[in-house]
Amino acid sequence: MSYSCRVVLVDDHAVVRAGIKLLIELTERYDVVGEASSGEAAVERVDALKPELVVMDIRMPGMDGITATRRITTRNPDVRVLVLTAYDEPEYVEAAIEAGAMGCLSKRRARSDLVGALDMVAAGRMTFPAHVVGMLSKARNASRSRAGGWDSLSERERDVLYLTATGYTAEEIARRIHLAPKTVANYRMSLKSKLGVQSRVDLMRAVVESGHLA
Repeated sequence: MSYSCRVVLVDDHAVVRAGIKLLIELTERYDVVGEASSGEAAVERVDALKPELVVMDIRMPGMDGITATRRITTRNPDVRVLVLTAYDEPEYVEAAIEAGAMGCLSKRRARSDLVGALDMVAAGRMTFPAHVVGMLSKARNASRSRAGGWDSLSERERDVLYLTATGYTAEEIARRIHLAPKTVANYRMSLKSKLGVQSRVDLMRAVVESGHLA
């Protein structure tokens, strides 16, 4: 039996990991190749196993999931992290975004939504709780410094913004939307100027807080 994506599970409760593993492997699209019960162990497992995906708890003894996510995405930029947590308040979601996570899902919705969230993250798309995205969007709209930022973007700039935020390289974006890599680079410079951002994390936050997730 073949699997398309290798996954590492991170949660300090063995029974939770067992339940998540069962949900994931029932699809036969994912193979759980490793588990960890702490942030420190998660970083080591990912370094050793090089999975495509990580399902990460936030609250754990020692290194928390946000710190572990930041270290993992810094050391392994191709690894995509889905944060699975009992806490889906805006501050946790924003912390996950800043750490480099591609998505966040409440444990209460894991049974019904986990596989769909994994499919989105595996495809390079972000996924966050709708009500939290709405709150972040309102906060962004209330900020005068960027209030007109999204509205000032052209359709092509929005395409480049979304694809950059979700992890595509300039070359991949160029192929996907049929532009020259240099043109993509120019669009990125324009986005930084219009939105006042510098990094991919800032771009991810801009997309999420705008309320324009695809």
